[in-house]
Amino acid sequence: MSHSSSLLGSHKIILSDVDSTNNFAAKLMNEGLGGHGSVIMAENQSNGRGQKGSIWQSEPKMNLLFSIILCSEQLSKIKPIYINWIVSISLVDFLRVYDISAFIKWPNDIMIGEKKIAGILIENKYHGSELKQAIVGVGLNVNQNSFELSKATSMKIQTGITYPLEELLNDFVFSFRKNEYLLSIKHKNDLKNKYLECLFGLNKQRFFKVKSGKFEGEIVGVDDSGQLLIKSQGKQTAYQNKQIQFL
Repeated sequence: MSHSSSLLGSHKIILSDVDSTNNFAAKLMNEGLGGHGSVIMAENQSNGRGQKGSIWQSEPKMNLLFSIILCSEQLSKIKPIYINWIVSISLVDFLRVYDISAFIKWPNDIMIGEKKIAGILIENKYHGSELKQAIVGVGLNVNQNSFELSKATSMKIQTGITYPLEELLNDFVFSFRKNEYLLSIKHKNDLKNKYLECLFGLNKQRFFKVKSGKFEGEIVGVDDSGQLLIKSQGKQTAYQNKQIQFL
């Protein structure tokens, strides 16, 4: 698909305040008012969510908070993890346009060095075993100067520049459109390779924590279901999200 013919961003809603852009997007779909490529942006979220029930905190009107609805027929032909990969690499591509060198910290945090600048929450809906709908929520730290968490940063902290949020949203959608062709079975290897090129800590020794304790290992890739592959003491092990912690 040519990015010029993409439906992504063709329908845009900007809200002053909402509990969660993902919740709003889900309501739109349930009421038949949303479609593939619809984008919902909020100036403030009262109940923004991260992975596994964590909270995404953001000062009002300071950061980019949005959701994209994906519900094309193509979804039934791909693995859900492909959506994670394409959104992650699109965020990295987008930030690099602004001369911010970003990487993906598995599974879906966007990092500048050791500090987090963006997070992704994808909520899928199935019909039987087929993926029918995905709501992609993104929180990107833009103009906020201070955070409760010490391991957080923003575009402004990195560059000293204050950015117009809606313009950034349009730029991210453009980045996503350019990568959209990768969201197909025939391009799955290209998509995975691009994700790996952006993967934080790939082929580097570092320490990790699991239930049984701490260990040193090397990230060697991800499998086709999105599990992180780590080699330690000559043995390769696959880990699901939340089974392992970076130290």
